[in-house]
Amino acid sequence: MMWRLSRYFLAAEQAISRHGGGLPGLWSVVCRSFKVIRAMGLRGFSSRLRQASASRSRVAQPAEHTFPDPIPLAQLQQRVGIMAHVFYPDLIEEFATLLGNVPVPFELLVSVMDEDAKARAEQRFGLLSRVSALHVRIVPNRGRDIAPMLVTFRDEILSLDVIGHIHTKKSLYTGSEQESWRHYLLTSLLGTEQRVAWILGMFQAEPRLGLVYPESYEGVPLWAHTWLSNAEVGEALAARLGIVIDRNAYIDFPAGSMFWARVDALRPLFELNLAIAEFPEEKGQIDGTLQHAVERIFATLIRQQSYLLGVLAGQDTPMLTSEGQRNWLDAFSMPVAERLLFSALDADLVTMDVFDTLVTRPFLTPQAARAYLSFHVATRYGVPDFHQLREQAEERARLSLGRDPTIDEIYARFAETRSVEKPSLLLDVELSMERRMLSPRDGLVAAVRSLKGKRLVALSDMYLPTSALLGVLPASISDLTQEWWVSCQTGRRKDEIATWADISARESVPKTRWLHVGDNEHADVQMPQLAGLLTPVHALRGSALLDVVPGLRPLRHREGTQAPWSEQLWRGLVVNQFQARGDLDPASIAPTPTLDAYATGYAVLGPVVLDYLVWVSRVAKERGTAAVLFLSREGYLLKRAWDLLSSKVPALTGFDSHYLLVSRRAAGMASLRGEADLPRLLHGSYTGPLINMVSSRLGEEAAAVVRGALRSQADKEIYLPDMLTEVVALVEPALPSLLAIAARERDDYLGYWEETVGDQQVLISDLGYAGTIQTYLSMMIGRPLDGAYFALRASVSKLDGFGWAAGRYHDGRSAPDSTSSILKHDLLLEALLAAPTGQFCGFRNTENGREAQFSSPELSDDGMASLAQVHEGALAFLSNTCAAIGEDVEHLQLEGAGVLVPLQCVADGHWSAGSWLEELATDDSFTGRGRVAAGVAGSVSR
Repeated sequence: MMWRLSRYFLAAEQAISRHGGGLPGLWSVVCRSFKVIRAMGLRGFSSRLRQASASRSRVAQPAEHTFPDPIPLAQLQQRVGIMAHVFYPDLIEEFATLLGNVPVPFELLVSVMDEDAKARAEQRFGLLSRVSALHVRIVPNRGRDIAPMLVTFRDEILSLDVIGHIHTKKSLYTGSEQESWRHYLLTSLLGTEQRVAWILGMFQAEPRLGLVYPESYEGVPLWAHTWLSNAEVGEALAARLGIVIDRNAYIDFPAGSMFWARVDALRPLFELNLAIAEFPEEKGQIDGTLQHAVERIFATLIRQQSYLLGVLAGQDTPMLTSEGQRNWLDAFSMPVAERLLFSALDADLVTMDVFDTLVTRPFLTPQAARAYLSFHVATRYGVPDFHQLREQAEERARLSLGRDPTIDEIYARFAETRSVEKPSLLLDVELSMERRMLSPRDGLVAAVRSLKGKRLVALSDMYLPTSALLGVLPASISDLTQEWWVSCQTGRRKDEIATWADISARESVPKTRWLHVGDNEHADVQMPQLAGLLTPVHALRGSALLDVVPGLRPLRHREGTQAPWSEQLWRGLVVNQFQARGDLDPASIAPTPTLDAYATGYAVLGPVVLDYLVWVSRVAKERGTAAVLFLSREGYLLKRAWDLLSSKVPALTGFDSHYLLVSRRAAGMASLRGEADLPRLLHGSYTGPLINMVSSRLGEEAAAVVRGALRSQADKEIYLPDMLTEVVALVEPALPSLLAIAARERDDYLGYWEETVGDQQVLISDLGYAGTIQTYLSMMIGRPLDGAYFALRASVSKLDGFGWAAGRYHDGRSAPDSTSSILKHDLLLEALLAAPTGQFCGFRNTENGREAQFSSPELSDDGMASLAQVHEGALAFLSNTCAAIGEDVEHLQLEGAGVLVPLQCVADGHWSAGSWLEELATDDSFTGRGRVAAGVAGSVSR
């Protein structure tokens, strides 16, 4: 009881704050409460109070699921029922034929509209041999097919295990009569006995399966898979169910409301004990009713209870997926310029949304951008809870003015409180940050510029008035038009249907000559379409791609729009890259996201390099490091990236840094001091001739010595580690000569080390994986070293006594190596990080001094060109991150598993890298494999 009262008090406190706070806010809430009571009665007021104070949970993003095979029909043990709403009695015969395909005994629950229909239903359905019980009831024309299920037949359904839900649908999404949608849904669910048996068998085989429905009918547009006009009633329903919904998310739902369901999965809906009176009287509503909200909340409710969704793929052989396709390919049927030109043929006026349409932010959502602003204000200016304070100020201003407030009006509310000093300073900070973050959506901007003879107007629901907008927008956007219709100035919003009629009358523009372009499915697509404008151009925002494009869904954070701002930053930058490509070349998105070399560097390498280097800077600070050594060759890009970050982030300038020329071959040979070192140098996997192994691990000069000592035995095929003892014995005769070579190479390398590093406390930065080079260097210089790696194998334990090491993404000392994405796809990562030189082989003294020696590069000219593009893409990602948040890069706290997802997407085929990737390779002579193309599985220790 006490926890419930505390939530009521919290809800009241928040309401008072929104209405101005203090006594004025309290009085405003009291007056508003009396208005609600007069309009809705005490019961309605009590319901709203419960909704406001209810405890709610957010539903995690769905994950791919592999479903088991169904249980055979003969083994089914379920109480099955079907609820059929028969609004059109002329379809009774059609329904009876389909219901005859149910292969098990079932209860049939039928709702009809009058006595005649009741008699016809009882007569025809009574002939079905497998119907174990038939209930036909007359229902009022409220709530369509949903109310009879949740109200009329509540008790009967709750006694069942599995329920099928069908109705005599005749309308298409637009409201026009069309029967193909009904036929598609019914055939998918009841088409044959085998299909129904398969579906019922799936419910028994997979206890977590909660709902099965057909993939969206082709006539349901992609944008319809959002909350649209149902958001408000949907939020109220969700509150009663203890769920939080995301108004802007793409959602799965059984469009057409026909499905099979596990009754327990829907039980919370039945336990609401909805009454018929809660559903509106039938007036032909297309959206915005309780029944529409219920239809859209089914899948969310299922997942909130940890049940699985099963979407029936549109094919003859039944197959389930855990998330729908939602007709997403239609959105990528042509470049945005072609869509806009085609749609604007009959238009005189073209209005354009601004944010997420003409310009993009680096963050996935405006909420994340605001959260970052709050973080920045707290750390730089000592103002805590800025995000909440600003939201309250905006809500107070909106309630007071009765319209969207301007940003000046919002900050005027700040000035009324004593909790924030110098609100004008914070206003300048916010405007400055907007200016820094906004980038033109180039493909769409170019498409708009190509429109000739059209009147172009910017139309935005926004708190920035025209003068402020023009001050923060890129020049390429601000000069698109001289007309700016902004809600905080006009008092009219796009999500209000009357706005479109008012503008049409005010501007004397027929609606049939008016085209609107925007990203918001409700305000920019549904509303103008309902208002009678030309079919709008839906410009998908970047964040929507994570829900819409199946290949990009792995990028989603489990917390969705509630993910930390840092997680939304890197994902936002990545999806903006995909959005830009998709605007110009839809084939690069659909059906599989396809990356060129630059985009691979940007989307795959960029996030992981950023995260790794920020982590390295923290490790270096904690370890008291003076210099960071980026080991060749993968350190080539890492050093360039470090230098770029250091130029933008002062926290990184406190360390010296070097690209250290080193390799297992060079460091290993230089560390050889006696017979006891041979097993260490020759350990690890190898298959091939002995002489080739010596050449790759000890060098050509060492190979010549071994050839001279062993003669024909030098060509003996060896298999390491199985033959390690035998191989060491074979090489021992050449040991004196090898030690002489090692001493000379060690002197040369120590000279290089002294010039480059000296006695500084250093941190080695490298991919990993066994600390081999760190061990060699430590033995060579005679002191332990620190290492910060991408990943470490369990075999890194050999470092004991030679230094300290940590792995950012995997440490085999605490987790099985098989769980590491880095180790699984190491050669792909190495190929992308490679330097444009061959392997470092050591130093040679010449008349010009000490010269570094390298093997021949493994890449062709085309491969070199692709590698350069990969690196430029990665550096561009880092540059864009710094442009977005500046010095705050040092505070980034990213999830290691998250930034590896793009690498996994390329490796597992979610994304295609194209033929250029075949040009990249890495040299794996260490194990005898030689040149290995990028993406080949397997890893080597180093």
